[in-house]
Amino acid sequence: MPLATDRLASPGAFRLTLAFAVFLHHTTSFNIGSTAVLVFFVLSGYWVATMWNRTYANTSAAYFTYLTSRFWRVAPVFALCSGISWALLHARGGAPAVVGDLGHQIFSNVLILGYSSLNFQANIPAWSLDMEVQFYLIAPLVIALISRNVYALVLALGVTLVSQRFGGATTVAPFILFFGVGVAAACGAFTPSKRVAYLSLVATLSTLFICALILAKNVALDETPNTPILAFGNATNVLIAMMMTPWALYTTRQKTGSSDRMLGDFSYIFYLLHWSVIGAIGTGEGSYLNRLFLCGAALVIIFAASWVIWRFFDRPINQWRAAWVETRRLPATAFAATA
Repeated sequence: MPLATDRLASPGAFRLTLAFAVFLHHTTSFNIGSTAVLVFFVLSGYWVATMWNRTYANTSAAYFTYLTSRFWRVAPVFALCSGISWALLHARGGAPAVVGDLGHQIFSNVLILGYSSLNFQANIPAWSLDMEVQFYLIAPLVIALISRNVYALVLALGVTLVSQRFGGATTVAPFILFFGVGVAAACGAFTPSKRVAYLSLVATLSTLFICALILAKNVALDETPNTPILAFGNATNVLIAMMMTPWALYTTRQKTGSSDRMLGDFSYIFYLLHWSVIGAIGTGEGSYLNRLFLCGAALVIIFAASWVIWRFFDRPINQWRAAWVETRRLPATAFAATA
């Protein structure tokens, strides 16, 4: 499917919207953060498969180049935001006296792997980055399986369902189906049309509106909902993520400019910073009006800090990474021979 221009479906802006949904999840009762994370996993599967097929497969020591590049892309900002999280915790006296295995803490706060199994997590939302990096490790295998036979998604579905019985989310297994759907889309098995994409968007927004009305009723009447599926429970989040997936994949087919790419980079930094900032400010304290003011102040701080980190830290590091990957590219004749 050729690239198109649909400003409403800008991929970077959409990713930032997903990050903002996680912010809402942690500052209000509008708990759709799980939906946003699941859609992030779908997008990750798509982009990793796309980059593997277009770039990394055409490099020397392809798996080494790919893993080095992916860690280089995500770990520096993660380590910086981990440092900020710990600094803010200490500043407000929220850091525990005992954090468990210190070696595990240092390793996972820098290289991400194992973060979700830490005894104490300074930045709770960062658990999803652990899932992301675990997927990186197995992505070439997943890509190979699905590119050869899209019905490998049935296996991914089985792994997702079986892993639910064991509880917890310390491995990528419960989420492999969502990554797999993105991989299948990148391999051409699923390319939603504009009509399907907009039906997806309308269905998603309609569902969110209905759920918001039910949630508003429960809050206004101080009721506990009798039907959890209509109150942003796990099942509702999965349902909304499935509804949103065609729209999410449609955004990947749109042409994008430097401003939209910046917003896409912002989404990662915003996601990693928001938990620490809202905790430091105390956005859940006081009256509704006071909480609204604090949430607004938190957003200003998060966006300002995200821009500084992106401009002076993330962008230069990413440019160095991209330049290094280019030096690893194989000549066309050599790549044809290895293929």
